[in-house]
Amino acid sequence: MPSFSVKLRHLRLQGQSNTELAITNNTDTVVIAVHGWQDNSNSFLPLMSALGKDLPVYSIDWPGHGLSQWRGQDAHYYFIDYVDDLHQLVMRCKAKYVHIIGHSLGAMVASLYCACFPERITSLSLIEGVGLVTAEEPETKNVFIQALKHRARAKKGAIYESAEQLYERREAVSDFNIDIARQLMARNIVKKERGVMLTTDPRLKHYSAFRYTKAQAHALLTPIKVPTLLIKGAQGYSMVHQNEQEFSKCYNDLVTHTVDGGHHCHMQSPKQCARLIGAHLHQNSAE
Repeated sequence: MPSFSVKLRHLRLQGQSNTELAITNNTDTVVIAVHGWQDNSNSFLPLMSALGKDLPVYSIDWPGHGLSQWRGQDAHYYFIDYVDDLHQLVMRCKAKYVHIIGHSLGAMVASLYCACFPERITSLSLIEGVGLVTAEEPETKNVFIQALKHRARAKKGAIYESAEQLYERREAVSDFNIDIARQLMARNIVKKERGVMLTTDPRLKHYSAFRYTKAQAHALLTPIKVPTLLIKGAQGYSMVHQNEQEFSKCYNDLVTHTVDGGHHCHMQSPKQCARLIGAHLHQNSAE
């Protein structure tokens, strides 16, 4: 897949696309794909291949992920900052139609963005992610305290003997096989003299210092006017089903489908996902 780069306000994002046309030069249709926490743009490669080249898809690496720049040392990876990253990226686009595909964290970021700027987005496709992660009000102080303690114990990135060691570690904590682990993690690894290291910013593992209450989350998300498709894995995260029950009424036009696979069903069943997403994109591209 061709690589691309786009400059945001304070950093540069890297990504992959199924077209040589720059995301900032496309004046008709842009499909932006945003991945999950500690993943990278490789997570959308199977889906992009299955979708073909009928529509241009631009899969980005979030800041601190894959090959994109890390945030400055005085910054953190707050959820709202990802929303701002997406906003800056969309603002750089000149396309008439802007569609978003989001997986997991990317799905939640895209949902909040579409709630705030529905006029900028033509359609929204969510994969194993819906609504927002919330905390009960009595937990607010403890969440903050634990986040500060965790930051004080932060460690630098470790060096591993081989890439295969990292592939096996990822497979061990995931619901997919070693082949998918290799495809996904290949973009998160860099060679060093004594082995390999992750390209992901270690600060991504810091505990969140703030989470919205359910009331705040509903206030932020209501209403999402953008036509929305939700794809769930048959063996996906239970939290996705729970959040669908909690937040489905925030979406004015929500259609849900279940496909084979787990949390990374778009990598495990890319053709199934491509058929659903392709139909959703075309249905919402007509004038």
